[in-house]
Amino acid sequence: MTTQPSAPSGAVPSPELATLDRLVELGALSLFDRELALSLGEIAKESSAAVLLAAAFASAGVQAGHTCVDIARLAERSFADPETPEVVELRLPPGEAWLAELRASKLVCTAESAEDARPLVLDARGRLYLFRYFDYESRLAAALRAREAPVAEPLEPIALAKSLERLFPRADTRGALQRVAALVFLRRRLTVISGGPGTGKTYTVAKALVLLQEQAIAQGRAPYRILLTAPTGKAAQRLGDAIRDNLARLDVDPAKLAIPTQASTLHRALGYRVSQPTRFRHDARHPLPADVVVVDEASMVDLALMTKLATAVHPDARLLLLGDKDQLASVEAGAILSDIYTGAGQGVSQSLARELADFAGMRLPEALHRRQPGLHDGMVHLTESHRFDDDGGIAALARAVNAGDAAAALDVLARRGSVSLVPVADRRALEEKLGPLVTDRLGDLREGSVEERLARLDRFRVLAAHRRGPFGVAGLNAFVAAELGRCERLEPRGAFYEGRPVIVVANDYDTGLYNGDVGLIASRSSDTPRRAWFRGDAAGTLRDLSPARLPQHDTAFALSVHKSQGSEFAEIVFVLPERPSPILTRELVYTAITRARERVTILGSEAMLRHAVNTRVERASGLSDRLWNAP
Repeated sequence: MTTQPSAPSGAVPSPELATLDRLVELGALSLFDRELALSLGEIAKESSAAVLLAAAFASAGVQAGHTCVDIARLAERSFADPETPEVVELRLPPGEAWLAELRASKLVCTAESAEDARPLVLDARGRLYLFRYFDYESRLAAALRAREAPVAEPLEPIALAKSLERLFPRADTRGALQRVAALVFLRRRLTVISGGPGTGKTYTVAKALVLLQEQAIAQGRAPYRILLTAPTGKAAQRLGDAIRDNLARLDVDPAKLAIPTQASTLHRALGYRVSQPTRFRHDARHPLPADVVVVDEASMVDLALMTKLATAVHPDARLLLLGDKDQLASVEAGAILSDIYTGAGQGVSQSLARELADFAGMRLPEALHRRQPGLHDGMVHLTESHRFDDDGGIAALARAVNAGDAAAALDVLARRGSVSLVPVADRRALEEKLGPLVTDRLGDLREGSVEERLARLDRFRVLAAHRRGPFGVAGLNAFVAAELGRCERLEPRGAFYEGRPVIVVANDYDTGLYNGDVGLIASRSSDTPRRAWFRGDAAGTLRDLSPARLPQHDTAFALSVHKSQGSEFAEIVFVLPERPSPILTRELVYTAITRARERVTILGSEAMLRHAVNTRVERASGLSDRLWNAP
């Protein structure tokens, strides 16, 4: 790379011209992004440096979870040198000139002319997409908007009133919003039920399914065919277990009402094919054989998979998305649940407001600008948490973090009740604070029954923002194993040592183990071989297999916050990184602390916590616009 001449003494140096090579050097682009842009340019005989830069940034955006890149905002971006804390002045094309070059390029088509498929798509708002992601976003928006009309089936009011009073007694004021959610589900072809941990989302769904099936029986119709799904094997198992347990609490026979108590992964439900892993058996031409499709942990579903699901659900079927809109979005591109929910605004249509007043005894505010029935009628956010007993601890911290109020979050932590912030400045300080915690909470993982040892692991977990680095998952797992070994609580030798916790990181249909499943390497007794043990169901039934048959897996003393989604522990220790990073956000902190029921310890600096709470996930996307602002 050529060196720029030095500026005269006292003069302000001119911004450096942005090039693909320089941006790769600064880490703003990857080698893959660079090569993709150059390859596209070569194929289309495109020589414009501005167009190739935009193509590379569109690729980089997808890797970072965006579905597109906003050219006007990108033109104002600054870049930092990873070797120094200094900001590097790079000259990117001015926004309007950049957009003009893109419109004139053979590589680019407009959103209105996307049938003339080209590698890049530029929409009217200046968002640039790789064609595949524009296609996904457009098809998902169309599939969801096709569900705007309410269901055509009439209600049987006398039976409905009886079912509602039994399932959602009006005397239980804490369950008022759950009653609303169940009624909305009855009337809508798309329902989104959002809520934080402990707000009773799956309990509400169990009751809503009972309500629906009792309506079918009251009207002499066949029961609805119900499909329960989730993005991971672990989440699917938890959903099935939760539905089964909640139906038992309601004293309902699931077989009699044809309500399933087993859930499947989205991939399995859609018909995953090894030979064509990106294409499923079920699609718009071959829809899922279900009248109701429930998707738990919907915030974890990426754009591509949600598009394939939404197009595979029959147009007349009910689609219910369940999750926490404030939680971390999917690892892949998109922030689907947030985009769907937050663009809806406040209030419902006049007709739904009247129905809810009649049957739920609760008058919801009417939408000022959306008085006719539409997608906004299907958005419900549950707010009453039943998980946290101490409102001054985890719940208060979660609210402060979610509100972006760093001062309030630090005030809650300063009370040192069930939540605390322990300052650590470097790796040595981290190990000094973490060591006693893990040895006390985990004990000797070679002792006790397999069930007892798994229960100990279920109660306590270390969470981290990053996978790598001194404060990342890999380093923390190595430290915990070494620390337990030093204290003679473990002998971490070899790949499958006694007491090693493992997490599966890839779905394996042959073994029935799925991404996110956590198990333990252990022997039943001193004279039996070690096996890999996993929980089979909510009742605690264990299943085992030879460690040699384990699918791809990692050690699981510590987990990334992303991997912990859908899990619940009595206590967590959350390790903040040493310095800011793109993934250290409010949503990450919120997700981490709400994995705990009883206690949260944050190890890190006050400055890093402030930075995280003040930083929101901003994923560039046009989905919300296409759903809520399209003509």
